[in-house]
Amino acid sequence: MLGIAPELARKVALAADQITLTVAHAWETAFMPHQEEWDKQFMAKNSDITLKDINNTWADHQTIVPTWAAAGQLPDVLYVHGSRAFPWSKEGILIDIQSYADADKAFNVAGIWEEALRLYRYQGKLHSIPYDHGPVILGYNKTLFDKVGVPYPTPDWTMDDLHQAALKFVVPGKQWGYGGYYGSVGFGNEAGGAHLFPWGAKLFTDDESGLAIDSKEARTAISFWYDMIHKEHAGLSQSEADSFPGGAWLSGQVAMFGLATWGAPQMHDQAKFEWDVAPWPKGPAGQHTGSFGSGYGVTRDSKHPEAGWRYLSAYLSVEGMQFMWGSSGRGSPAREAAYQSYLDSPLAPKHGQYFLDALKNYAVTGRPYQSATGPQVMDVVNQNQTLLATGDIDVETFISNVLEQTKPIFAQKS
Repeated sequence: MLGIAPELARKVALAADQITLTVAHAWETAFMPHQEEWDKQFMAKNSDITLKDINNTWADHQTIVPTWAAAGQLPDVLYVHGSRAFPWSKEGILIDIQSYADADKAFNVAGIWEEALRLYRYQGKLHSIPYDHGPVILGYNKTLFDKVGVPYPTPDWTMDDLHQAALKFVVPGKQWGYGGYYGSVGFGNEAGGAHLFPWGAKLFTDDESGLAIDSKEARTAISFWYDMIHKEHAGLSQSEADSFPGGAWLSGQVAMFGLATWGAPQMHDQAKFEWDVAPWPKGPAGQHTGSFGSGYGVTRDSKHPEAGWRYLSAYLSVEGMQFMWGSSGRGSPAREAAYQSYLDSPLAPKHGQYFLDALKNYAVTGRPYQSATGPQVMDVVNQNQTLLATGDIDVETFISNVLEQTKPIFAQKS
């Protein structure tokens, strides 16, 4: 650079090599300062990269990403919920990052739970990497248990124990024994695992070519939950659940509910009662529950995939998971080596170890996760699930409806 002072020439060269990496998140606003603190630490160690955050609400993110893809305007790095990992990989939104993971020995992809990783493979190759993966276990209102005089749930509880305990809390229209998972008794992803697997039932067939709820096990499981709602009033109907805009499980009027680690911060901040967690009860088919999570990947529109991997390698390392989701109490780190930071966090419940026990011993990833038609199928299931929760249809009608209405979806090429 003739005629330019050496110091200025150095600055010009550095500027030419500078990379701006856009990263799309789906965090609640209150969590963004924590994200920004991590960004500062990353940029201090990677002076050639400037991070530019984009933050969507979780719901908006799922619809905005396909719009970005259609316009060729995807960010470099992208948040991906486990339910979208397969469709977005198949559609080419997320690129194959297996070679980066294999070459980066310090990253140690094997240190991530296999049950979590399987959500993010497409045609045998990783297209994104999980940052969290969590099971549904039993949350309970200790204050209400004490008030009614019911002993707390124990590790040897069965579904019959849950049922019998739930009946003791019933005050029709005012108090309930079981409040579902985020207010509903769902059958997809982690909720489906919790509500179906203990009976040996499942929503999808093993090859995900159809639904598997037309079985004795599924009927028994679904009836167990919905009899509690509509016959015994120990669970909330849809209208009752909707009457608590903030969530019935936070009201102090529900004794038990499904809870994942990402629900613990809300419980910590908003519950006006003492609460804790216990293992998910055993069913006739043994102890099983669902688990799920989210991750990040590099997109096809990124002009800097190597820099994108450098970001993921740090963000999803043991140290990254400890800072972002473990010590913050925000969620369930996808690496066992990072998990103690969550258990030590101020937001973890007293018996948070039960989350880790479930991950290691009996939690299974919910479906769908390897089908492009999965989200469409789940829309049909959820619509009929709502009708079941309102009492507008019974269990047999629910089963026949979803089987019939999903036939044309499964007929599509996946």
